[in-house]
This record gives sequence, structure tokens and C-alpha cells, in this order.
Amino acid sequence: MRSLRNGNSAWRGALSLKIRLIFIIIFTIALYSFLYISSAMPLSADEMNMLREEAERILKEKYTIIDIFLNNFMISLIIFIPIVGPFVGGYAIYFTGRLIGSLSASTGIPSIFLILMTIMTFYGLVEFLAYGVAFTESIIFTYSIFKKKSRIELRWLIISIVAVAVLLLIAATLEYLLIQFFGQIYPNLEQLPAKI
Repeated sequence: MRSLRNGNSAWRGALSLKIRLIFIIIFTIALYSFLYISSAMPLSADEMNMLREEAERILKEKYTIIDIFLNNFMISLIIFIPIVGPFVGGYAIYFTGRLIGSLSASTGIPSIFLILMTIMTFYGLVEFLAYGVAFTESIIFTYSIFKKKSRIELRWLIISIVAVAVLLLIAATLEYLLIQFFGQIYPNLEQLPAKI
């Protein structure tokens, strides 16, 4: 309580790295929870068909590391936008969850296992950590705007964008290698959604 009385509260200036890391972990867990919830929601026949077509389109593309990185980095840059960014990012997570739910319904593999596979192959964990950083900084930066302290927070915004870029580049590299690996094991991978 002493720090609040003498004006040294963490919210009076920039938040410490420790508090930011706690928020990042909380947001990363919350994003995975939201991904699972959206993947477990029932799908209509129309939605199943639409999601299967989207999965086929995605799998037919020959993505490079840069393609994967740029796609995910553009999403994260949108998340950084004060107020609206987290909602757009939330929708991207929701849509990804629906794709996972469609794959789960088609294959009979529970969506929780499909999500856990992204964690176990590490690329999903790194990617979601990056989104956790983006969500955290977006909310803190928005708060700093309302408190008229955005100049103090601007340095952290730049650090966060660089950190997200590095994390997403690592995630994109791992995801690309995983796609290449499964492409060699199952050469007709792009036909998978049509068969299930």
C-alpha cells in the first residue's frame, strides 16, 4: 500500500517486465482456452462445408516460411491496434478454433488433442506466446492512452513488436519444417479435407 500512497505504483509509469511476463502468460493461456472453446462448439452442415473448403484452399497453397510469417505477423500487428485490435485477434483465434473443430468432427480426433499437437510440436506454443505479447501490449498501450502516458509506453510497444516478429519467425520456420515433413510422409496432404 505504501507504493500506492507515494505515487510509485506500477500503473503510474511503465509496467515492470515481471508484471508484463505474468500478463503474457495469462493471455497465452486465455487464448488457448478460447481456441479450445471455439473448437468444441457444434458445427452446422453449412459451416462444416465452408470450413472444409477453407482447409482445402489452405492445404493446396505452397507456403514458404516468409508467407507463414507475414500472415501471422499481419494478424499480430492488427492485434496491437488500441481497442479494436484484440477483438480482431479474438476473431482470428475463434476462426482457427472453428477450423480445428471441423477437422476434429471429420476425423473423430478430439479437438483438445489437435490443439495439444500444436503445443507438443512447439510451433503453436511459440506462435501463441507471440499473440499473448501482442494482446498484452495492446491492452497496456490502450490503458496508457487513456491515462495520457502513451509516450512512456511507446518504448515497450516497439520492444513488443520486435519480440513478436522474432517469435513468429521462429514459429513460421518450425511450422514450415513440419509441413515439409508431413508432405513427404503424406504427399497428397492437400486432398485430406476432401477425404474426411
